Amino acid sequence: MTDEQPIARTGRHRPLRLYEVVMGGCVVLISVISLFVAISANRTQERMLAASVWPSLITGTSNITLEGDPQVSIDLLNRGTGPARVRWAQLLHDDTPVRDVDELLSRCCAGEGGAAARDRLQFLSSGIQRRVVGADEWIALLRVPQPQPAHPLWNALDRERHRIELRVCYCSVLDDCWLLDSREDEPEPVRQCPRTPDVLWNG
Repeated sequence: MTDEQPIARTGRHRPLRLYEVVMGGCVVLISVISLFVAISANRTQERMLAASVWPSLITGTSNITLEGDPQVSIDLLNRGTGPARVRWAQLLHDDTPVRDVDELLSRCCAGEGGAAARDRLQFLSSGIQRRVVGADEWIALLRVPQPQPAHPLWNALDRERHRIELRVCYCSVLDDCWLLDSREDEPEPVRQCPRTPDVLWNG
């Protein structure tokens, strides 16, 4: 009777060849590059979309029409490429908000003839609360032609118009928001519009 000797088995791992390591590294590198390109392209598309619907409100004041007639004007214009969704708007004189033309005249020019003088003025005004301002849309917030004969109340308003401030918070259709302050050069980007003020311009 013979004793069977156990067969010893030794496991050996085949060493990786150099080209396999290189190929694996290339696959990982290509995957990383593809991911970076995809993220970059997505961000570019997002920027292009935001630019295509970007609103940009600007405001201005003047005392003469395009035809050369004396008129106190306060205007709002959207010079952007997309609509501006107005959340709220304020008109202020010396940092005090006013609701309408009567309050504005009372604050800026109350000593120039009283209510009787107010009746001498004809005016056009517009409110923009919760309004959508389209691209290239021009809104006349206030238009006051000079009466004939000229009146001190109109002259006082003309002097005071540079002390009138407009503040507007507005957003794009993508909910990017800005705060326009007529005293600043550019609207300020904000995460969201501040709380609606108590006193708003209603025209």
